[in-house]
Amino acid sequence: MDLPNDVKSLIHLYVILELAIKSVKHDQKLFEAFKVKRPYLSFCTQQLETLKEEFNKVSKSLYKQGVTYEKYQCYNQNECLYSFNCRGNIVPFQYRGEVLKEQVERKINLIVKSVKGEVPS
Repeated sequence: MDLPNDVKSLIHLYVILELAIKSVKHDQKLFEAFKVKRPYLSFCTQQLETLKEEFNKVSKSLYKQGVTYEKYQCYNQNECLYSFNCRGNIVPFQYRGEVLKEQVERKINLIVKSVKGEVPS
């Protein structure tokens, strides 16, 4: 099944946002061990709120277009496969770990700048 480019972009953003949320949650747990943790936890909470809001918008947009997340598979240490159900057809999206990691880092950096007020959200 050949998907329109806007749907492919939304699916890609869905994957990036999901991983960014998981990454910030992990960082938040690490900050809980800090003696002076409140500023860090507050910052993580702001990032999570922004990420979750965008993730919900993307999820709703995909759902309206008949696309739902199906499953994730990691088939070697540096490659993974995300599957989405697109109106009854399973469409795979393959990613290399390093490329995905860079894109997640880029997204988190944008969110950090947004939370700090350096870029408009």
